[in-house]
Amino acid sequence: MPHAENGSMVNGEKNSSQFLAHVSSYPAVSDTKEAIENNPYGKKGILLANEGYNKVVAPVLPYAQGPYGYVAPYVQKADQLADSGLTKVDDRFPIVKQDTEKIKNSILELAFMPLRMASEGKDYVLSTYGNEYKKCGGNGYIAGGKALITTGLVVTSDSLSWLADYLNQKKEEAKETAKEKKDAAKEKTNN
Repeated sequence: MPHAENGSMVNGEKNSSQFLAHVSSYPAVSDTKEAIENNPYGKKGILLANEGYNKVVAPVLPYAQGPYGYVAPYVQKADQLADSGLTKVDDRFPIVKQDTEKIKNSILELAFMPLRMASEGKDYVLSTYGNEYKKCGGNGYIAGGKALITTGLVVTSDSLSWLADYLNQKKEEAKETAKEKKDAAKEKTNN
């Protein structure tokens, strides 16, 4: 999968923006750009934009060179700040550097997680009810009622057991973090 590099061309000129080069290096952005370039409507839009640039902007550019010299350092600094912001985004959200298909699959997995969890929960409750119904023995309303009550108790018991395990795990993590902070504070005061 080809991805943009630092020397990409924009309107026939070499791209000198660190920010634009950084954004173009993301696989999702690069793939989107490629898809637009390969789409007939996208090609037409790019062609119209280039014609507009050549007819409107290009003739005015020589007159803007003087004033641009005054603001160029500020534009360069803004470009550097934007690029460093993207670097922080890369560090904080590493998925942006992943392939487009992996990003798409992650989003779909996250979007359908509630449905999957609801289906698994329903299956769990129904299988628990079936097991309890068999244990109660019988085919009447009384056996069904007993199975319903014991199913509620079993599901509640399992839920509380899971919650206790989760809270104990978080408690241990909190203890470790507190110990690390305490040791770091002691070390800082000793220095």
